[in-house]
Amino acid sequence: MRRKRLSAALLGAATALAAAGLATTAGAASAATVQGPDFNGDGYADAVVGVGAGYVDGKKSAGFIHVLYGSESGLGTSYVKYTQESLGVPGNSEAGDQFGSTVATADVDGDGLTDVVVGAPGETVGDGTAGKHHGSVVVLYGGGRAGGYLGRGKTIAQGPAGSGTGASLAVGDFTRDGAVDVAVGATQGEFGKISLRPGPLTEDKPLTQLLETGMTVKLAAGDFDGDGNTDLVTASDVLDQPDRTALWRWNGSALQEYWKHPAIGTSMAVGDFDGNGVDDLALGYCTDMSGDRVEGDCGPDAPAKGGKVRVVYGGGGADGFGTRSHTFSQDTPGVAGTAEDGDAFGVKLAAGELTGDGRDDLVVGAPGEAIGTARWAGSATVLTSGPDGVLDASGAAKSVAWHQNSTGVPGTAETLDSFGSAVAVADYDGDGDGDITVGADDENSQEWEETLSTGGVWTLPNGAGTGSKALTPRLFGLRGAMNYGQVLGH
Repeated sequence: MRRKRLSAALLGAATALAAAGLATTAGAASAATVQGPDFNGDGYADAVVGVGAGYVDGKKSAGFIHVLYGSESGLGTSYVKYTQESLGVPGNSEAGDQFGSTVATADVDGDGLTDVVVGAPGETVGDGTAGKHHGSVVVLYGGGRAGGYLGRGKTIAQGPAGSGTGASLAVGDFTRDGAVDVAVGATQGEFGKISLRPGPLTEDKPLTQLLETGMTVKLAAGDFDGDGNTDLVTASDVLDQPDRTALWRWNGSALQEYWKHPAIGTSMAVGDFDGNGVDDLALGYCTDMSGDRVEGDCGPDAPAKGGKVRVVYGGGGADGFGTRSHTFSQDTPGVAGTAEDGDAFGVKLAAGELTGDGRDDLVVGAPGEAIGTARWAGSATVLTSGPDGVLDASGAAKSVAWHQNSTGVPGTAETLDSFGSAVAVADYDGDGDGDITVGADDENSQEWEETLSTGGVWTLPNGAGTGSKALTPRLFGLRGAMNYGQVLGH
């Protein structure tokens, strides 16, 4: 492997970080209490944009990640681009690697700084056809206050040829031994699998196969039975079995399935929506692949036009999960908008606390939403939770929808912008309440050329339009940032 140097762009960005003052700022929350990932320990949450379709030195879909550092004024002041050519990042950028297609965040090494886990499902290993699409998973470790950038990393998983390892990720201490583990999804054509990469994340531990699946693999993590330990969520079309979303917990020697639901969420979000101290699971834009492949089906009840979301609430003990749920669409009372074919309501979800009431709120992306005559302009709906969860006792929601024609939101809603193609919640400005980031991965899309970039990320402080910003590849001087805003790390 050839030696790597910091690029001029990275050095410039690092200089900007130092100039911006990455030492802990008075008034900012401590790193331990920050809502969201904090890669440099300055007390402000940061955002990471995965650009798996991005060009690197002319190599199509080599991919990269773009870290936006938080500050008193939110995101956008300091930022760094990382490719597999960057110092400390394992591997080399090759066409089709798709580095950054999946991104997860956690403090992997316990040093108090958030680290980034990056999937590259197209990673090439060796030459020729046999070297294609092995896929890999890399950990990049959070940097200190002085430099702020992610300075070192290691490859923690690599699959066989054609496996697409790293197509999905979830991070947590699933084995209950005090070390962070990584669950890894692989598409492997029509015969995918879910594997566990047990911690500690040294480079010499193998993947342990958990479940054989079809092509659809989604992963998440949370404590759904209230025992203080992390459980794994898998959503997959399992071979020779009905499709399902399932919860798994450690039984002392292996992960064991303890709950399942007959649908697959295109997106999943984990949060405590009713404030009872136990995580709940939101399934967005569900499809029951074992039946007639109906758009927007979330299980045993009828599908909803344009998509819907089901929230399944956690409780004490394994038997407490799933005894209560809410299902809603844009036809539900209090949910902003009107259900229409093609809205893709719920295709992306995020959870986080926006109001300081101790309950997580839910953000629902609908990139197919028409705004006026602009088809697929897209929107993001914020549902404020209450004591009963996302819906109140009468079955109604409290919500507001945001798009590029909303007051205070920069830009104009245009056909195919796909606003809502990704969503995330974190406290980027350190005021104690969460802020929302919304991706629009086809913003001003024109041609698929290295010299052009598409997409952008919008920030909505405290989930509102006032003070919102549009952060686009053009603003950052990024070339070849295709579908910027399609992947936001949580």
